[in-house]
Amino acid sequence: MAVIFSKHGGLNDEAWKVIDTELSMVIQDTDTEKNKDDELVKALYNVKTSKKFGEKQGSMTEFGNFQEVSEGDNAIQDDIQMGFSKLIEHTQFIKGFVCTRQMKDDGDIDVMKTAAANFVRSYKRSRSQFASDCLTSEGTTFTYEGKTYDKTTGDGVGLFSAAHPGKKTGVATQSNVFTNYFGNDATMLYRLANIGRNFKNQSGNIMGYTFDTIVIPGDAWRLEDLIQTIIHSRLRPGTNNNDVNTQEGNWKLVVDHRWAANAKAGQEPFILISSEAQRELNGGVFYDRVPLDIANEVELESRNLKWSGYTRFSAGFYAWQPYILGGASAGTTLT
Repeated sequence: MAVIFSKHGGLNDEAWKVIDTELSMVIQDTDTEKNKDDELVKALYNVKTSKKFGEKQGSMTEFGNFQEVSEGDNAIQDDIQMGFSKLIEHTQFIKGFVCTRQMKDDGDIDVMKTAAANFVRSYKRSRSQFASDCLTSEGTTFTYEGKTYDKTTGDGVGLFSAAHPGKKTGVATQSNVFTNYFGNDATMLYRLANIGRNFKNQSGNIMGYTFDTIVIPGDAWRLEDLIQTIIHSRLRPGTNNNDVNTQEGNWKLVVDHRWAANAKAGQEPFILISSEAQRELNGGVFYDRVPLDIANEVELESRNLKWSGYTRFSAGFYAWQPYILGGASAGTTLT
C-alpha cells in the first residue's frame, strides 16, 4: 500500500513549493511506517486489491459420497448446482486539511508536518476501524461513522448467525454465534474450536478446519491475561495437578484495539478464526480499491495550501465458516 500523489491542481505559488515538497516527504515516510492498524486488518481479513466497482465470488455444491451398487447395476447419478454467491462493492471516502498562509508566514512548518503525518494516520486508522466494525458487530449490518453497511455472507444471513442454511436439500442449518462467555479456563475455547472443526459446507460435508486465532476487544484486560496464560502454559492453568495443557502453542492472540466492548469482566465477547479456512474459502476479504490518493492546490482567495485525500475500500464476507463469535448478545447457548 502506497500513497498516490495526483497532479497538483495548480501549485504555482513559489512561496509554497519548498514546504509542499517537505510535507509530501512526511506523508510518504508516514505511509511506509508499520503500525498496529495495518497489522490488525491483515490479522482479521484476506487483504486484496481490486480494479473493479466490486468483487463477486460464487461457488458450487459438491458431489455426495460414493455408494455401493449391486453387480451389473448402473452408477447412482449425482449432480452439482450453483451455490451461494456474494458481491462486495467498494465505497469512496474523502478527507482534507488546510495549511494556512499565516502558518507559512510564521514559519510553523513543524505544525504543518504534524498535520501531514496525522492525515496519513487518519487514513490507516479509518481502514482498521472499518475492518473492525465490520467483523465485530452482530446482525446483518454494521455502522461506521454514522453510515450503515451490509455484512451478510453468501447465504444471505449475517456473518454471525444461528441459522446458516445449506444449499442442498436436507442440509441442516448451522450456528457460529454463541452466548456462552469464555469462562475461567480453556473449556469453552476447546468446545467452540471443536464445533468449528465440524462445520459443514453448503453440500453438508464436514470441512475439518482447525481454528487457531483468538480476537478480543482492546479493553478486555481480564480476558487478555487469561488467554495469554492458557496459550503459553505447558501445564493446565488453574489446576493443582500435572495435566497437559492441550491448548499450548495452538493459538495466536489478536487484541483488536479498535474494538471497545465496554463489558464487565467475565462477560467479554471474543471471536475465533481459522486462518486455514480463511485462506481456502476466501472467507473475509478487505479490498483496497484505491489507496490514499492525495492532491493539493493553493486557493486564490485565501492563499492557503489545501490538501485533499481520496480512497476507496471495502470489507465483507464470502463464507462464514472461518469465524465463530462467543459471548454474543443473542445466539446459540451451549449447556
